[in-house]
Amino acid sequence: MDKTTVKIKIIAALGMNARQYRNFTRALFELWAIVIARQQNLLLESITTNASLWQWYLNEFEITEQRFYNENKAYVDALLDAAILNDVLVAMAEEIEDYYPSVLIKTYCNETDDY
Repeated sequence: MDKTTVKIKIIAALGMNARQYRNFTRALFELWAIVIARQQNLLLESITTNASLWQWYLNEFEITEQRFYNENKAYVDALLDAAILNDVLVAMAEEIEDYYPSVLIKTYCNETDDY
């Protein structure tokens, strides 16, 4: 199944509209950025305002969405219990916190000032 169809099914199963889902995804990115900023001793703004890092996260999140759908297809298709599906997707997205694009981080977040 193509990624657009998967996303539409997930949005419906979570009981969200497209804007709410976009905000949900952005909030997960912000949480990822907090973890990376802390681990790498970087300014949070340099991560959260960088378009390349945001795009990298979206690409990783699409992989997570596909895996989420594949593993929970019956529940997503049946539109069962949006709250539980939400929790499962958040938990799966947290796995992205275990890695980061080191080249992008070094390229775009090489601060020299301490605040």
